[in-house]
Amino acid sequence: MILVLDASALITLARVGCLNLLRELAEKVYIPEAVYDEVVRSGYGRPGSLEVEQAAWISKQSVHDQSAAVRLQVELGRGEAEAIVLAGELEADFVILDDATARRIAEAEGRKVLGLLGLLIRAKELGIVPALRPVVDQIVEAGFFIDEALYQSILRRAGEEEPS
Repeated sequence: MILVLDASALITLARVGCLNLLRELAEKVYIPEAVYDEVVRSGYGRPGSLEVEQAAWISKQSVHDQSAAVRLQVELGRGEAEAIVLAGELEADFVILDDATARRIAEAEGRKVLGLLGLLIRAKELGIVPALRPVVDQIVEAGFFIDEALYQSILRRAGEEEPS
């Protein structure tokens, strides 16, 4: 599987010590230059910066079609726009985005989209994560917002709902 990520999922996974999940899930993990700049250069000293910089298995890639990225930046941040374009250029299996507008635009551009939670569900389905609840609880504690209905839905989908 080939994944292209925006900054949000990278930072969140690094913050909870789960960045290596990406390595186990995908044959190739790519981030566009803009995401690298946001996480490593501009985010120097913040969660994810050092982890992403040192992860030799994450490939930083320039977007070839800059005009497409610029066109998307009317509604999106540079990192999101470049992630969507790069996913198309690399024929990635998924682009990982959590912002609702970015997801909608990516789908309109013909990309397959997963959010961080969808990625975690895949990790559970593949046996990479034995239990989803502890990981989801960690990302919530780290500041990733998940409303209660979505939280319960994710746990049900993973077969980890609360007993009645």
